[in-house]
Amino acid sequence: MTTDDAEGVCLPLYRTQASLALATPENHVRELTDWVEHAFVVRGEAVQQEGWESAYKWLRLAQGLRTMTFDMSYEDGGMCAVGDDFDAVWSEMMEEWQLHLVRLGYVRAALEGFVRVLYPHSSQPATAIEEAEHHLSHRADVWPLHAREVAQHLTAHTRDRADGTAVSVASGVAQAIAVHHQVVHGLAGIPEPIHDVDAKVHAAGREAICAAREASTAVMLGIQLLLARALAEGSIAVLNEDKYLFDGRYVPDGAGGSRWVDDEMPYSEYLAVLHLEPGEPPEL
Repeated sequence: MTTDDAEGVCLPLYRTQASLALATPENHVRELTDWVEHAFVVRGEAVQQEGWESAYKWLRLAQGLRTMTFDMSYEDGGMCAVGDDFDAVWSEMMEEWQLHLVRLGYVRAALEGFVRVLYPHSSQPATAIEEAEHHLSHRADVWPLHAREVAQHLTAHTRDRADGTAVSVASGVAQAIAVHHQVVHGLAGIPEPIHDVDAKVHAAGREAICAAREASTAVMLGIQLLLARALAEGSIAVLNEDKYLFDGRYVPDGAGGSRWVDDEMPYSEYLAVLHLEPGEPPEL
């Protein structure tokens, strides 16, 4: 197959750091789901417990999502070699793009479920997250690393923010919801591969794929802030257990650096770092 990626891969710096890198969405949602499984609503009514379980199950769906399969070929028997290449590349693009978008839909459903349970007075998820940001602004120990950087990157994809406007986790979640809205209402363009004069087929749509990936991450980071506020206020609690770190990981040390943790960590502390990629242990 004569293919090449003409646009390059969209990998923000926060995903490529040697330590304290942001985990991929599939790893992120697995750890977030595990955390929610160990938490519960304090003195909640039956309807709240039911809502909590529903939100948790949406996360379980997102965690269970592994692959999407597309076959964009016409299979009419008359396709030339370049046409076959085009359809094969298009199929791969759709698989990646739709995988992120389906996950985005699931984690958005989870977010809205948690808002209904924990902050029913908030009319929109972004409003609840904005309030959580305000309440936790002085709590560096519970703030998810990279949360604002993800919002900044996602906003750059949309290009509809006036220069100088502050970027927040809430604004990132609002942009993520807008990405999802564009797709489910048929307003987003469907990316296609391109080919040049040498009949080489190039993958395209990297920006759409990247935006969908970062959107699901932005929503999950928003969920973490909502849960952190609820935990701080005592409306939810976490089981008196420790999270066993199979691979170990670097976590922020509170002074702009990092420290290595390779044993166990209380679930109450793990909420702020569960989205970080396990790293290589320091050399002895």
